Amino acid sequence: MLLNKTFMVEEYERNIPLFLINNKMGKVHSVFKNGMNIQMGGRIFFIGTTKNGLLPFGIHLKDEAVHYLLSAIHPPSTVIWNDITEEFFFESAQVYVNLHRGTPFSNKINKCKGPPSSLHIKEMIKVLAANGERTGLDIDVEQFSLDYLTKQKNEMNNETIREIYCLMNAIHSNNCTEIERVIRYFLGRGKGLTPSGDDHLVGLLAIHTLFNSFNPIFIQTLHKIIEHESVTTDIGKEYLLYALKGEFSSSIVNILNSLPETRHPLVFIKHLQQLITMGHSSGVDTAFGMLIGLMTLKNH
Repeated sequence: MLLNKTFMVEEYERNIPLFLINNKMGKVHSVFKNGMNIQMGGRIFFIGTTKNGLLPFGIHLKDEAVHYLLSAIHPPSTVIWNDITEEFFFESAQVYVNLHRGTPFSNKINKCKGPPSSLHIKEMIKVLAANGERTGLDIDVEQFSLDYLTKQKNEMNNETIREIYCLMNAIHSNNCTEIERVIRYFLGRGKGLTPSGDDHLVGLLAIHTLFNSFNPIFIQTLHKIIEHESVTTDIGKEYLLYALKGEFSSSIVNILNSLPETRHPLVFIKHLQQLITMGHSSGVDTAFGMLIGLMTLKNH
């Protein structure tokens, strides 16, 4: 006979309980080394450690609690939310995850009024170049940046690089047809639960959130596709839906909030280095999206 076991949450994104009021039944969607995704009401929530930062749809527990959950619970186990006790119940394992003592958080971004700094663009290129990892779509970040900054088009015979240039143009374009075409090119492109093309778009949206300078047509087109079509993975869609609202993991928010400090780039560099180590290539792909956003704004 299974004994009921309860784990107390450390912190959770403050809006999650509000969503759960009308979405009380779900299932375990997928599991990882550091936690699991649960799906309720067509949306995804992460229950796990803070290894990848505080996620915009995250519920975070101590490592020991997460390890127990991962050993006891497997997809597609049923998950039930109780408003009164503020806890999830994992039926198959007779396990509760309680939010009552957890600290609600919100990853707040401080808007930037001035233009992007050339210093941060250079530092971002240096950090990505030193890392040496190509993006998930097989782009050499250092070579791409060198070609872009020196106005060379040495690799324009490469389809992906051509489309990156199209994407950089699209964020300021009024051409609805071309904007939609290039967005669709990147959505769902690449391997993994968060495809590389999605990560590039999340990075771009992070820069838009900070500077608020992309053409609204670009944002509206992306939102329409994501909201109404199944064009990428469930988790990729979740990250993009939050990014469209200006909500990101603390790993991204830390970078954005350190950008205005042009005289002190060491904090920015530290946060960037932390981001690029995340996932197989997800951190690099997101950082590359941020980089092309900054370079485009600087030259627009």
